[in-house]
Amino acid sequence: MNIHAVRRWHGLVGAVIVFFLGYLLVSGLPLNHVEILKLDKQEVNYPWLMRWYGIHVADPTQGYLLGKSYFSWEDDKWVLNDKLLSSSAGQPIGAVEVNGVSYVATATTLYLYQSDGQLLDKVEKQSLPAHPILALGKMGSNVMLQTPSAVFASTDGQSWKKSSATGMTLSSLQNLPDDVKRRSADILSPGISLQRLLLDVHSGRIFGRYAVWVMDVASLVLLALGLSGFWLYWKLR
Repeated sequence: MNIHAVRRWHGLVGAVIVFFLGYLLVSGLPLNHVEILKLDKQEVNYPWLMRWYGIHVADPTQGYLLGKSYFSWEDDKWVLNDKLLSSSAGQPIGAVEVNGVSYVATATTLYLYQSDGQLLDKVEKQSLPAHPILALGKMGSNVMLQTPSAVFASTDGQSWKKSSATGMTLSSLQNLPDDVKRRSADILSPGISLQRLLLDVHSGRIFGRYAVWVMDVASLVLLALGLSGFWLYWKLR
């Protein structure tokens, strides 16, 4: 192969490979500053992206009505009034609002939240009057716990006394309005970190398993381009 043919091949391949280099540069630069940009702390959960990754997209249909707010959940992620609640864990069996405080119960724990979603207290089974909790309700200004042994009432979620179930309103599941479903699904959908997303974009894995081979071939072409450039320099020198 003469020098003119190599120069022509080198120029054509170089014009194409510049797009590959730009792709690697744009996707690789942020990865050099993961800690500064906090890419490992930030998540994206666009439904189309989750489907692309084969990750289940949350689709809550039922929840509990607490005053004017709705409580919904998916696995261990809970949402109240469009806010993701902290320290949540387990399957909720009831939720009520009493005196501006939202109570959410699992079989072994009672959670108390402010209206803005901040956790006020977490009452675990050793501090409960009895367990497991079978149902949660309210009566006047009292939050009510139904357990196998008795029904208990409290005004603050801390001090309990046995009570009659007469007049108690148990919390019950309700169908979520369409707008609440959409907002809850956006919040509850699992996400992936920006760091992982950029790594997959940089390596080509986001486009499928065969895209990795395309990236490998492009890397080999880039190596060949560098070697041919050195050969041209040596010849023309």
